[in-house]
Amino acid sequence: DVPIIDLKQDHIVIVQQINKACQDFGLFQVINHGFPEKLMEETMDVCKEFFALPAEEKEKLQPKGEPAKFELPLEQKAKLYVEGEQLSNDEFYYWKDTLAHGCHPLHEDLVNSWPDKPSTYRELMSKYSVEVRKLTMRILDYICEGLGLKLGYFDNELCQIQMLLTNYYPPCPDPSSTLGSGGHYDGNLITLLQQDLPGLQQLIVKDGNWIAVEPIPTAFVVNLGLTLKVITNEKLEGSIHRVVTNPTRDRVSIATLIGPDYSCTIEPAKELLSQDNPPLYKPYSYAEFAEIYLSDKSGYDAGVKPYKLNP
Repeated sequence: DVPIIDLKQDHIVIVQQINKACQDFGLFQVINHGFPEKLMEETMDVCKEFFALPAEEKEKLQPKGEPAKFELPLEQKAKLYVEGEQLSNDEFYYWKDTLAHGCHPLHEDLVNSWPDKPSTYRELMSKYSVEVRKLTMRILDYICEGLGLKLGYFDNELCQIQMLLTNYYPPCPDPSSTLGSGGHYDGNLITLLQQDLPGLQQLIVKDGNWIAVEPIPTAFVVNLGLTLKVITNEKLEGSIHRVVTNPTRDRVSIATLIGPDYSCTIEPAKELLSQDNPPLYKPYSYAEFAEIYLSDKSGYDAGVKPYKLNP
């Protein structure tokens, strides 16, 4: 089962459990994390209200009235991405809408690009973005401690970009030929996810089975991305995950993706290298990686394959 880690335990136990979960799964859930539960509830509600708005209201966030596509550099201002009708490969349709926007730092121009309906969206999401960043940096410090890196190792340009993706998965008449999201690694450093209904699944690589990541009220799912896997020289695992659809119920998830500025050079942390543990990746441009990650779907780790040493 996917590990569930109580952040009210003794500090050393938390560090040990997170370290083990990161090595074995690349994904875990956290409870008793101190994030205001009322804010989690209100933010989920306002996201559901947004997707329930009339189509003409939501279309204001689609450039020229057409569904946006994920392109680099990712636009910080709010956009609505619609994938419900797009055939993404020979086997599956992808069945979701995504509202995406940056949320760090919270300058006025950025916040003013967010939806103005529902009327509480901007205020709630501003508060949510600050709190989720605090929790993410705390979790990254637990990870640093488990690895033997100095605290605050990631509190720099490696966590400069913070994107919020709210995903709406409508009821799907044919779940057997449709996925909400196909199997993938997140390309960024780390993702925190709030989910309301079942749908998220994690791939267990050693046996090829998908297991459900069951929603827990007020829990966050923590996904490690490919970038963290590289920086830790594969001491930690990334999470391969997907979302399955539901024939009768809609599902909403709120994902906060934190990752490097596009100008960053990514490489294994020198503090983790030795004669017995040489680097597994050569240094690379995060912007170049991101282009490959978005365009090359030949394998889960296609984005980092060009940089692998002695593959």
